[in-house]
Amino acid sequence: MKVIIIGSSGAMGQAIIRYADNTQDIEIYAGLQKSPEKDELFPVFYNFKELAEYVAGQSIKPDIVIDFSSPALTNELLQFVKEQQLPLLLATTGLSDDQLALVKETSKYVPIFDTNNTSIGVAVVQKTIYQLTKTLYPLGYDIEIIEKHHRYKKDAPSGTALMLLEAAQQAIEETTEVIYGRSGIGEGRPHSEIAVHAIRGGDIVGEHIVLFANHHEVIEIKHQANNKELFVQGALACSEFLLQQTAGLYTMSDLMR
Repeated sequence: MKVIIIGSSGAMGQAIIRYADNTQDIEIYAGLQKSPEKDELFPVFYNFKELAEYVAGQSIKPDIVIDFSSPALTNELLQFVKEQQLPLLLATTGLSDDQLALVKETSKYVPIFDTNNTSIGVAVVQKTIYQLTKTLYPLGYDIEIIEKHHRYKKDAPSGTALMLLEAAQQAIEETTEVIYGRSGIGEGRPHSEIAVHAIRGGDIVGEHIVLFANHHEVIEIKHQANNKELFVQGALACSEFLLQQTAGLYTMSDLMR
């Protein structure tokens, strides 16, 4: 599988590169990043125009684009994959509503796998949260989500926390109110409220807890990422799935069917 990595100098881009150095499963076709970081064994570009010119000049084409970059590149990225007719694994978090609409529009032309977290374990937790919410919320259990990440993470709450929030909301028939932290709130919580709390510090890779609580007990579902290799393994599983698909928008729930 020949891969273009968008965000090749970032933590996840580097994790994929290290994996590729030790396996024949994938080959890094090219990378795109904001600025020079270090020499790589594959071509690195700093804008989509140069990358498109390189792809056009090669007799062998890439199989897929994997994006672990930032929303600042998303619009150009979507135009690039549409023009090149390449599948896209979109694993960048913090997209705006307009960008999400553009993702959906572009998926009419190429296969796009959109996920905020490529961990298979998180996908299992997502399904579990849906089922637990379906059972426990009508019985009066309150739901809280706590996420923890390293001090350098820019978006809050995390994309994964939003995935888990969405799983819970999909299981609830009534309208829920989502709040982010409780600073300045001077009253008790209503049952229909779901709070999301973000913690940033040190080098925490990623930890997510979904808490179900009533007057008698507390149930916690926790996922803890110990290293970035689990995200690489998940990204490869998503990519292999995507290569078998026609144009359309796919998520982790499609992979887990």
